[in-house]
Amino acid sequence: MNGIWSVLVLSLISSLAFGIPDELSHPLSGNVKGRIMFRQMEGNSTYLRDSGKLASYIPTLVSFQHFDPRHTLRSVTFTYTWDLGNGDVRKGPEPFVKCHYTSPGNYTFQLSIEANTPQHSRTTGLYSVNLTVLDAIKSVELRGPLIYNVDQSSNLSFHVGGSPPVWLCWRVLSECHTPSPTSCNLVRLNGNIFNLNYTFRSVGTHCLDLSVRNNISNLQTSYNIYVQSSHVSLIFILPCAAVIVATLIFISVSVCRPRQQSLMSKALMADMNYLSFTEIELHAKDASVTSQDKTNEAQPLLHQPETSYSTQP
Repeated sequence: MNGIWSVLVLSLISSLAFGIPDELSHPLSGNVKGRIMFRQMEGNSTYLRDSGKLASYIPTLVSFQHFDPRHTLRSVTFTYTWDLGNGDVRKGPEPFVKCHYTSPGNYTFQLSIEANTPQHSRTTGLYSVNLTVLDAIKSVELRGPLIYNVDQSSNLSFHVGGSPPVWLCWRVLSECHTPSPTSCNLVRLNGNIFNLNYTFRSVGTHCLDLSVRNNISNLQTSYNIYVQSSHVSLIFILPCAAVIVATLIFISVSVCRPRQQSLMSKALMADMNYLSFTEIELHAKDASVTSQDKTNEAQPLLHQPETSYSTQP
C-alpha cells in the first residue's frame, strides 16, 4: 500500500513540475487559486479522474495544486480542511489527502484553505466538487445453460456486476472463428440485467464475446456455447422416460404384492378353518357310528328256551 501512495505522490509532483491540466474544480470564494485533482491506482495503472466520477473501494489521492506562476506562495503556510462528503473530515498542512469511498452514490467534496502570509495578511479559499462514485465492473455472469438447440429461439440472461449505466457490446462467433472486420452489437443498460434472444443456425461450438464498460471501468469476457440438433434431446429423453416408467412399475408391484399376499393368506386360513371344521364333523360322525356298532355288539343274543329232556325209567 505504501508503494501505491508513493507512486501517486510522485505523479502529483510530476504534474506540478510539468504544468496543471484542465481538471474539474469549482472555486467558490477566496483568493487562493488552484485546482483539485483526483487520482486512483489499480494494479500498476494510475487513473486521472477529471470527470468527477470515482470507483468505489479504490485508493484515491486527492490533491490541491496551487496556481502560482510567480512563485509568491513559497513562504506561505497553508492549512487544508478536506470534507469528503461522506461524514469524514480531514485537516492538515499537506496539500493532499488519501481516502477511498466504500459505497456508490453522489457526494459533494469540499476543500477549505487558510493561509498566513509573512505580512500577517490572511488569505482563504473554498472549493467544491460534485462526485459520483460507481462500482467497477468486476464480472459478467451467464445465468442459464451452456447447451442449446439449433434453429430454436434461445433466451440468454446475463448479470453485470457494476454500477449502471453500462454499455455492452456482444457478438456470436460460429466455431469461434473471428470475422474480418470484427463487429459487435452495442446495447446501453440502465440496470444490471441483459437478456439476449438469439437463434443459433448451425450445430457445434459457438463463442459469445462480451465487452462491457461503464464510466470508470471496462471488462471483456467470452463464453463457449454448444449447439446441438433438436433430435438429440429425444435420444436423451426417451431412455430417461423408460427408466422413470420402469421405476414406477417396480414401486407399484412392490406396494401391491404385500397386499395380495395378505389376501391370499387370509383365503388360505379360511380354507384351512373350513377343512378343519369338516374334518371334525367327519370324526364326530365316525365316532357316532362306532359307538352305535359297539352298542349293538354289547346287546345279548335272543334268549333261547332251554330244552328239557326227561328220562323215563
